[in-house]
Amino acid sequence: MQTLTRRRFLAQCAVLTALPSVAISAGTSTNAHIIDMGNAAYLDRSQARIELDARDGCTRPNHDFYETLAFAGVNTVIRYYSDQNNANLNCKNVTRRERDMLHEHGLALAIVYQFEGRSKNRFTGARGTQDAEFCLHRAQVIGQPSGSAIYFGVDSDAALNSDQGVTEYFQAVAQVFAGRFDIGIYAAGARCDLIQSAELASRFWVPEAPAWLGTHAYMNSKRWHMFQNKTNIDLSAVTDGHGQKIHIDTNIVNPDQTRSIGAFNGDGSERLYDAQHLTSVVRAHYWVNRDRLPVYDFPGGAEVGHVCIARTVHVTSSHGGWAEVNIDEDGLPEGYVQQDGLLPLNQMPKWRRTGCKLMDI
Repeated sequence: MQTLTRRRFLAQCAVLTALPSVAISAGTSTNAHIIDMGNAAYLDRSQARIELDARDGCTRPNHDFYETLAFAGVNTVIRYYSDQNNANLNCKNVTRRERDMLHEHGLALAIVYQFEGRSKNRFTGARGTQDAEFCLHRAQVIGQPSGSAIYFGVDSDAALNSDQGVTEYFQAVAQVFAGRFDIGIYAAGARCDLIQSAELASRFWVPEAPAWLGTHAYMNSKRWHMFQNKTNIDLSAVTDGHGQKIHIDTNIVNPDQTRSIGAFNGDGSERLYDAQHLTSVVRAHYWVNRDRLPVYDFPGGAEVGHVCIARTVHVTSSHGGWAEVNIDEDGLPEGYVQQDGLLPLNQMPKWRRTGCKLMDI
């Protein structure tokens, strides 16, 4: 029997408390259940590891953290292929060892390729060929099953790369893959729209970057497959207290487009999500529709924080014009906001420069 630690207790409470007033099945969590993280949770990351499989490092997996993820209702982890363990991410590249560990905890694995994604004029046909061939090699190393997805991170606003360059990049990826893997794109709405219209990818993932070109229109077109609704969560009942600093991002799937993000299970099968559950998650998440929306300790009480326009909150309950909200996706509410300051997830407001600064609560 597993010991019920404080973190596991909080994670279980998260599942039980995250029951908003929207129609969901009894006991179903409406937390975002897909996370992405640039660095695997290992306790021995004291120096950069050049060798991608990190056989001399990243050898002490933080099982406590992965157990907490599973208890909190997370069922999928998105991890990286990258040319280097760069950007101070010593364990950035997923390895066969980590793949096995995730599967042992019941977590599906999805893959995104990202290296220097914010470089100007990086995306060209020649680079697409190079990156796709690299991904095929890494897929062979970790045993990624054919038919699963590999996303490519165009991790910058549209001005840094031309439409032609991005198009030629994905044309090259498609040619190299030759149908062996589904192609996904992680990019601003304008880039997702470009590649979707050209039929050069089948999965479309939008970052939490509301100011990026075309994101507002693309999200409201309802053509997106996955949305990264929160980034850099490190102080929550899920991420805190594991003996190391851990950052995660959370993601929401659009049930009108898909039941899968191309993740794979331990037996190589595709991880499929329950459509009703996906719908419940979407219905429990709202956009902030005010420049700065105060968060109160109780309705009409003292202000304890705020949230900014075109960012999301998870509504755990609502009554009398007030919404109880969870900001960091651990299922434990941080306070209350006025309900009329929120919009459903299918009605993204336009981001505007307001001076509102994102903050931890």
